[in-house]
Amino acid sequence: MLLALSLAFAFDTKKLPNHDIFLDDGQRQVYPKTVEFGVVGNVRPGKPGEAEATKRVAVKGATAALAVDISKTIQEGRTEFLVLMGNLVPGSSLAGWKGFAKSWLSVIAGGEPSEEGYPRTRVIPVAGEDDGAGDDRYTGYGAIFPGAGADIGFNRVATWSHVDLEVAGHTWRLLTVDTNKVTLGSRWEEQLAYVDRVAAETTYDSMLVFMYHPLVTLAAGQKSNDGEAALELLDVIDAQSKVGALKAVFSSRSTTSEVFLPRGKFGELFVSAGGGGAPADTPERWGHAEAGGFKDLKLETTFDFAILREFERQAEARKCSSVAMDHAKSAESWAGFPGAYEASCMPLVGWWDVTLAGERLSLSYRLMQPDATFKGVYTAEFAGRKVGWTIGK
Repeated sequence: MLLALSLAFAFDTKKLPNHDIFLDDGQRQVYPKTVEFGVVGNVRPGKPGEAEATKRVAVKGATAALAVDISKTIQEGRTEFLVLMGNLVPGSSLAGWKGFAKSWLSVIAGGEPSEEGYPRTRVIPVAGEDDGAGDDRYTGYGAIFPGAGADIGFNRVATWSHVDLEVAGHTWRLLTVDTNKVTLGSRWEEQLAYVDRVAAETTYDSMLVFMYHPLVTLAAGQKSNDGEAALELLDVIDAQSKVGALKAVFSSRSTTSEVFLPRGKFGELFVSAGGGGAPADTPERWGHAEAGGFKDLKLETTFDFAILREFERQAEARKCSSVAMDHAKSAESWAGFPGAYEASCMPLVGWWDVTLAGERLSLSYRLMQPDATFKGVYTAEFAGRKVGWTIGK
């Protein structure tokens, strides 16, 4: 008990600038026609020696470039809020959280004014494992995002919440959950009870879920449903929510970008939104994900082809080797092995631009280019329960 308290108060949280939360837990916002927001995770800097030890690839300037691109959409009046999908800092410390605040000063509204004076946006934060490292009470997280999470009393910080967006008469429930089961300890049961209750309510039409650990991933060195928390939470949601209500699940532990549609055009879309700048993983194009409940898994076909097209187009500018190209195409010495987009050639650094319009849900993936600008390379849309998912370029 004393050890936990000493860890929680290892630094003065009053020295942290706060950041504006989009809405408090349980609040509802009405939009006559549409609402647009961004999703991105793993925006923390790399740790010393991390890239080499984990066989990931450091991408210099990636997070700064992301902030610039997102800021442009805010200035255009498009991005209503930003969902930060966890691993915002290398560990919960005063220096770590101050570094985060400095990196996102031009994007997130809060206690410190932006030097540029541009409009900024509010956030929905998701807790990643590094955000609670050395701080299992999430004291730093709670200080920099005051008011985030459900109210669980006793001055404790909850890392789960929901908000409702009524868009053109259709209510979308955005549910944020914490998959860091070991860190939560006894709070895990409190979260399960909360999720059970919130999913069972009948005051919403469709749902989006945001969680750190992915149910499914093909990123090299990562595991589907690692720790089993993702599946446990989604089982509760599936059991309590209306059939077909859950439209998409966003995760971020994999430091890359992936899309899966394993249950077909009327099932959930699983999105790995972890390409925010931390050393990048290499995603495979197909493989197995038994721990997530799927024996055979592949990237959503149009997303896969869109990335392959970019891989080929950027090869010369990025000086990709012929070996990396063969690996992507599962050719030559890689024949018979799963194709993979080597991060050393083209790291999938990018963010997701999401739009809700009535019962329609649209996603656009913006991929970082060799010159550190961003380009939309893929779109997907849930066009309604009678049509399901339609996939664009």
